Amino acid sequence: MPAPRTMWSVGSEQFHTLVLRGLEEAAIAAGHSVLTEVVDGPGAELAVVRAWAAERRVDVVVLKDLRRDDPRPAVLRTAGVPFVLAGDVRQSGADAAVLHDNSGAMWKLLGDLLALGHRRIGHIEGPAGLLHSYWRREAYDAFVVEHRLPSLRVEGDYGAASGARATGALLERDEPPTVLVFDNDAMAIGGIERVRQLGLAVPRDISVVSWDDSLACQVSEPPLAVLGHRAHQLGMDLGRAASAVLAGAADGMRLVQELPVLTRRGSLAGVVP
Repeated sequence: MPAPRTMWSVGSEQFHTLVLRGLEEAAIAAGHSVLTEVVDGPGAELAVVRAWAAERRVDVVVLKDLRRDDPRPAVLRTAGVPFVLAGDVRQSGADAAVLHDNSGAMWKLLGDLLALGHRRIGHIEGPAGLLHSYWRREAYDAFVVEHRLPSLRVEGDYGAASGARATGALLERDEPPTVLVFDNDAMAIGGIERVRQLGLAVPRDISVVSWDDSLACQVSEPPLAVLGHRAHQLGMDLGRAASAVLAGAADGMRLVQELPVLTRRGSLAGVVP
């Protein structure tokens, strides 16, 4: 499984460590080993995929974070190397897949926040080129239109600095958000630091929610509310799917994960009418 180096930042380490641990546990139990290589970006990741395919170093590849017109699936298909997709329920074409409903998760989260009284909901989204970012943004846009809410979203790059910049831009508005939803934990950590720099308090002045959980979210002051993704189970399911592919028993396996539940922590408060 090629993995971008930014995936192993301090902010994101726990989530991805749990995914990898689950994948390894399932693969080893089935008699297989797991090869992971940390790379510096999409170009380097594609080079690793090409090398693995050409050298037949692996028997199956786990792909995640597909982009529009992503070349990796075609490279693997041409080389005859099967792959398991960690992706979205809208995606198909893999030998096996473990899938999330990004649109459904966003609708559920926004509904929960609306029920808490939040009508100005800011969204700091991931890079536009990532398909799951696009589907989350699409769901956000549809939700705010249906409920007649203001659209308050800014694109980030999954780094803490971009989370801080986006937070500043949204809080400078005449009618700033009452809650900020960040597409990953690193941006949320950057955002909460920017809130402090502006002399504001969480959640007194602004609530914060992270799409991912991590140790950094848990030890933040206050601890960050998160979507309760089951990282270890995701890894186990990826390992099961890869093992099924190697055994010739995948038959288009599609394992759909349950919608994550909002885990309320100290960074999230309701709005008093």
